[in-house]
Amino acid sequence: MSLVGKKLFFDYESGLQVIGDYTRPAEVWWEAITGPAKGSRGTESVNAAEIAPGIFFVNWVEKSGTTVSQVLDLNKFLVIAFVTFDTPQGRQSMFDRGTLTEQP
Repeated sequence: MSLVGKKLFFDYESGLQVIGDYTRPAEVWWEAITGPAKGSRGTESVNAAEIAPGIFFVNWVEKSGTTVSQVLDLNKFLVIAFVTFDTPQGRQSMFDRGTLTEQP
C-alpha cells in the first residue's frame, strides 16, 4: 500500500480538522480547516514508512519550525499525532488522535 495519491480528511479530538494530500512519494500538501491554525496551508517534504500493512509513520518539519509526527492506520481509519511548535512561552507539544476519511 502507498500513501501516494491519497487525500485524507483528519478529524482530531482537539477539534482540529486538516486535509492532507499525499501528492508525491516524499511530499504532502495540507490545509487546516478548523482550530488555531485555520486557513494555514503548506507543501512539506515528508519522511514516511509503512510499519505494518496499511499503517504508516509520517514525519515532517514545516518552514515555521512546527514538527508533525503521525501514525496513520488506513485499516481502521485512525490517526495519532504528536506536534511541537513555538509559542511566546517557549516550545510546546501536543498529542492528539482522531479519525481519517479518504477524500475523492
